[in-house]
Amino acid sequence: MTSITEVARHAGVSPSIVSRLLNGDPTLRIRTDTRERVLAAVEELDYAPNHAARALRRSRVGTIGLAVPDMHNPVYATILEGARPAATEHGFVLMLTDLDDLASDTTTFRRIVRGGAIDGLLLQRNSTAAGRVVDRVAPSRLPVVILNERVRSPASGVAVDDRAAARLATRHLIEHGHTDIAHLRLGGRNSRSRDRQAGWEDALREAGIPVSRDLLGHGGVVPETGYRGLTELLARARRPTAVFVGSVLAAVGALAAARDAGLTVPDDLSVIGFHDTWLAEHVDPPLSVVRLPLEEMGREAIRVLVDLIEGKPPQQVMVSTPEPTLIIRSSTGKVP
Repeated sequence: MTSITEVARHAGVSPSIVSRLLNGDPTLRIRTDTRERVLAAVEELDYAPNHAARALRRSRVGTIGLAVPDMHNPVYATILEGARPAATEHGFVLMLTDLDDLASDTTTFRRIVRGGAIDGLLLQRNSTAAGRVVDRVAPSRLPVVILNERVRSPASGVAVDDRAAARLATRHLIEHGHTDIAHLRLGGRNSRSRDRQAGWEDALREAGIPVSRDLLGHGGVVPETGYRGLTELLARARRPTAVFVGSVLAAVGALAAARDAGLTVPDDLSVIGFHDTWLAEHVDPPLSVVRLPLEEMGREAIRVLVDLIEGKPPQQVMVSTPEPTLIIRSSTGKVP
């Protein structure tokens, strides 16, 4: 394991300079080129400070980061509503940043993640290169809690019960007489996508309905992928009468695809989305969704991160209260 002395020697500075820089000492005055040289040495030698010891120092920066893949996604705004006041209660300021921006700007990434500019990071992962960069590097440099995903030790993570929610959404369609129920999955190698597909399959099997791969499509997260996903499903030989979409934004795209295909929702096709946001109420028709405890997840994630900053062991938490809830609007109805 690389020592701070080796980093100092490689950068041509004293160990105290390296320590003060990485600990975010506001009184440190060094030249910009020296700062960059130290940070480059930290990266080249893959130096990881002892964060348990850092957390015990008398003064902290007092800032927690929240990195998300898409700052325009209203789902993250709901998580933020829970996380922001919780951070304030613990004496921290919450700083929101875009995951792609954080990973693409090397200087900023080094300063924030490696230079002691924040005490910890809440990370909403995705499958893009930017997400992988932050996911690989950040946990070795500072306390990190993975948001909205089931993780294994030694990582820390806070999730909601995606599988139970997907099962509830699909049961709602079954109760309306539907048997040809499609699913537009998130995609990517994460527990969210797997659990939502598993919940769809659970509900079908419980009702004695065969799971058909002809009714499984890719809907992604954004309206554009939801539009493409439903368009492709409707072109198949077996046309669904209902679709459970793995995200609320992709469900908005699916509504548009149904309209452009000459279908009326819900008379010809029922559509239900995942997560409730203000947007779901204001599309045409208003979108039925399954609501999960996102605010509560944001609050719990702050608690887990603060514990990690204070040197406590990693935790894997499933937020199950309140339970997933159906919000029934006008986009779902009885089978044609």
